[in-house]
Amino acid sequence: MTADAPSPTATPSPHRLRLIEALAATLADKPYADTTVADVVARAHVSKRTFYEQFESKEACLLALCETMSQQTLDVIAAGYDHQADWVEQLEQVTRAYLGSLQAQPALLRTLFIELYALGPAGLQARRGVQRSFADFLRMQVEIARLREPNKRPLEPSLAMAVVGGITELILQAVEEGRADRLVELTPTITAFVQAVLESLLPLEHRLNGDAG
Repeated sequence: MTADAPSPTATPSPHRLRLIEALAATLADKPYADTTVADVVARAHVSKRTFYEQFESKEACLLALCETMSQQTLDVIAAGYDHQADWVEQLEQVTRAYLGSLQAQPALLRTLFIELYALGPAGLQARRGVQRSFADFLRMQVEIARLREPNKRPLEPSLAMAVVGGITELILQAVEEGRADRLVELTPTITAFVQAVLESLLPLEHRLNGDAG
């Protein structure tokens, strides 16, 4: 088992990737509701026919962008993670890298964390898939730690999803309050939250002795 983030199921074709990037660039200039397929193809320098060869609709392109952005964020986290070191000790660094990656794209962040829900069931399913990917990554780090600490309990899938859901709500609140450009300020809160959950996996006697390792 490695600390790498999950790999995407397939590498997007050049045209598909260009259109996804074009949508991301467009969303930095205007809201998703005001964005048209014409805007995307103009920025991507392709035809509408090419767009519809890759996506059924603007909504489908947004869902693909959501998946791409989440994978890129996981890659950022994995790149800064040393699986030889203690996971808990790296929490602040990993959390800051995650939030910094999101903060670097505030307009896009709002679209993916808020406007995605306007797509109905498809949007909710996409959001759930993103959360599951991050929950799986967190569980994987716990399993790596358990190779050194076999007495540590596994992180159950439902608890991992609860952790990711809590972090998502904190980010949503920041976005709604106009703090999307200051997400790294959430680092201490999120770090303490995740650390408390991870330390709860230690045997009771370790927690009573204050052993976080």
